[in-house]
Amino acid sequence: MVISINYPLPTAISSYTSQGQADTVSKSSLVTQQSPLTSITLDPLTALRRLEVSTVTQLSSYGQIKSSLADLQDKARALKNISQPPTLTEFKGVVQAFVQSFNSISQTVSNLTSKKGVLNTENRPSQALSDIRKAVAGADENALSSLKKLGVSQQADGMFAINKKKFEKSFLDNPKDALSTISDLASRVIQATGKQLSDNSAINKKVNDLGTRVSELGNAYNTVRGYLDTQQKSAQPPVAQLTGSYTASNAIATYASVASF
Repeated sequence: MVISINYPLPTAISSYTSQGQADTVSKSSLVTQQSPLTSITLDPLTALRRLEVSTVTQLSSYGQIKSSLADLQDKARALKNISQPPTLTEFKGVVQAFVQSFNSISQTVSNLTSKKGVLNTENRPSQALSDIRKAVAGADENALSSLKKLGVSQQADGMFAINKKKFEKSFLDNPKDALSTISDLASRVIQATGKQLSDNSAINKKVNDLGTRVSELGNAYNTVRGYLDTQQKSAQPPVAQLTGSYTASNAIATYASVASF
């Protein structure tokens, strides 16, 4: 999310309070034409609240991606830990669950990063999915051919589908090779999802940054609201009071810092 501010918040608040809150601040005093906030005329509190809501929405979207990654990791572990030797029913069940989980995260990332998606300007989700797909494909995509022999093939949209008859026949004809293919797949995906869910991963860093931003914007909102409430009971020039307030200055800094977020 990129928010550009033409004028500092003191100017916006000064304009807002000097009119006795009868008129809202002009759009240009708060945000540029590129900002998503320009769809309506905003006062400082509304601007802060909308920024907070937008950030919470992004945080929730990244939470969906983390949840999908964790689910895929669980399904990969189930593949790795399948009983030896498994029955056809057991084998088919864990493979189907893995494929469904993989397709689910693919669809989630696609929806969130599409033109109308919440994360349409973010590249972290797509990169995470790309890394997972590379893990599934294996070195030089050799694993895809092994999966295809097993009856698990990748479609044009990147999703996977299972040919039931081919899958069952492949397992019954050569269960050892089928198990080897699935075990290798599980190991690669467990490693890949582990990196994506690690504390230092791009996804986790973004989640932490967004969480901090939500807290900062909430604090800034409360501080500015307190300042505006005070101005209703004071005859002092609003900008003079705001500039002299250490707490309010921190709120201004927080507000302005979204320009670089």
